[in-house]
Amino acid sequence: MKNISEEKKRCRNVFRFFKGWVLSFSLIVMSLLFINEGRGNAQSLTESDANFLNDRVKIGLKIQNMHLWHGSVVTPGGMMASSIEYVSLNKKFVAGLWGGASFNGEYKEFSYYTSYHISNNFKVSLIDHNNYSNSGTPEIFSYDKYTSPNFVDVVLEYFVSEKVPVTFYWSTILFGNGGDYATEMDGTVTDSYSNYAELRYTLFPKEKSNIAFFVGGAFSFFTEKTFYSEQANFVNFGLTANSEINLFSKKIPVTATAFWNPETEIGALQLAISVF
Repeated sequence: MKNISEEKKRCRNVFRFFKGWVLSFSLIVMSLLFINEGRGNAQSLTESDANFLNDRVKIGLKIQNMHLWHGSVVTPGGMMASSIEYVSLNKKFVAGLWGGASFNGEYKEFSYYTSYHISNNFKVSLIDHNNYSNSGTPEIFSYDKYTSPNFVDVVLEYFVSEKVPVTFYWSTILFGNGGDYATEMDGTVTDSYSNYAELRYTLFPKEKSNIAFFVGGAFSFFTEKTFYSEQANFVNFGLTANSEINLFSKKIPVTATAFWNPETEIGALQLAISVF
């Protein structure tokens, strides 16, 4: 029985690795396919092709005093976040790469994401997180939950309407590392598939300057422990203010987020400036 159990564990690990590798490869292939959407077999970069790339490919850079995520401080020091993303012709599909790095070099992350707008109000995303800050190597293609920094979650977001400016956010970790499992007294390991759910209410959603209040909680259907908490609990509440500042004759978007976590008893204020 012990040999059979060990063989099953090996099979599950191989399957997890295969899923992760296929996911990473699929995101890259899907991005390339959508970039060539409707372009035919053009042999040279014409003016229309250049306009196509300008409209579809977006490059972004943010400077932040710290990085917050789902009720936790990912890195407490200053950092930069860069991104490259492709937006399809109908603006429903987005595929991108996101990189974060702290100024002191201690925080390093390279993630992939893709999303699809089922409607103007409903979006589904698949995100591959790879925070390898504490790892000797990035292990970019490994999804072993004990050794790899990779993990994947699926995100659902629904915005009710501008008259009822409420957003429902749901994230479930599908597989990978991050400690998203619980070890029982007999040594057996159970995947948590942790959920993070958040409710957000925005004041003045049509304006460039607005403020949103949010509250988020974590729980699992399979274990008491979650990725975010030792048990089901509220782990994130606070507010986010969005505005613009005039800098060098340009309007630069600025976001400030203040949060508190009742379980870990921490709080922080994140300031982010979108350079482009």
